[in-house]
Amino acid sequence: MDKKTIKINFTDTEKGYFNNDNNIFLDVLKEHYNVEISDKPDFLFYSCFGDNYKNYSNCVKIFFTNENFVPDFNEADYGLGFHNLQFEDRYLRFPEYFYKLPASVQDRSNLSEELANRNFCNFIYSNSKNGEGAPLRIEFCKKLQEYKHVDCPGKVLHNIDIDFAPRSGNWADSKIELLHNYKFTIAFENRFTNGYTTEKLYQPVIANSIPIYMGNPDVTKDFNPKAFINCNDYKNFDEVIEVVKELDNNNEKYMEMLRQPAMQETYDFDYKRKISEFLVNIIEKGNKPYVRQRNGFVRFVEKNFMPIKTKGMHKVLHICGLKIKVG
Repeated sequence: MDKKTIKINFTDTEKGYFNNDNNIFLDVLKEHYNVEISDKPDFLFYSCFGDNYKNYSNCVKIFFTNENFVPDFNEADYGLGFHNLQFEDRYLRFPEYFYKLPASVQDRSNLSEELANRNFCNFIYSNSKNGEGAPLRIEFCKKLQEYKHVDCPGKVLHNIDIDFAPRSGNWADSKIELLHNYKFTIAFENRFTNGYTTEKLYQPVIANSIPIYMGNPDVTKDFNPKAFINCNDYKNFDEVIEVVKELDNNNEKYMEMLRQPAMQETYDFDYKRKISEFLVNIIEKGNKPYVRQRNGFVRFVEKNFMPIKTKGMHKVLHICGLKIKVG
């Protein structure tokens, strides 16, 4: 059976990510459709790095982000992001680690005990001000250095020169390769937002370096709390550092944590199924954007059919606008 042809495009994306040749959305859609990149798309994917999406009309707009942004459903027909939203079939929680974490992180039982004899800890950051996490991780690193030297090859607290691939190149793989050399990684998010867990945590997990994490209060909904040090569980940094010291000086306890499955038993690694179901549902509805009105969206209506306004309409539209509960 011949595949249906669909016209799509991408805009306002971060340089080096989600280009028109290689990205997770294209990979999934090509399994179901013949995909044509078009200047007049039926389906437009856009992110938070610009406002070119406003120049497109007569298409379904799908917002996605790896940043700490909630989709604006006054602009987007559908959205994907980190946050724990529930909005009918119009939103999918799809953080980056869904498709970055290999299933192999669940079975680390055979990791070598030699990993307990690596370099102590690293701190790799270029941002010293943006977000509540930036000054806190600096404070924590300085406190930890009172116990033992921490390698800081980034711009913040720089004390060692190590070459990295540029961010526009193979930076992520280069960083993970470096993290393999360390027992611990200081892994503080820029922002401490429910649902927002980034590469700060999953990269050291991939590298088999125990993360010292601070950020998403709901992080253990997906990540196994026995597999990392969660600063949210302690009253202050002094208590956290005592835990680090204990693990650093007890190889048996260190390896016990390192060998834990990285994710909760209920975690679903089948990210392709999740994104496929979400996108195919959108595509099969056709090029039918929601009707934009002053207070928000209403469902798409066929031509020659006028919706009847009721006293409750404003309330419904208000819910469909920006004020969506973030769980």
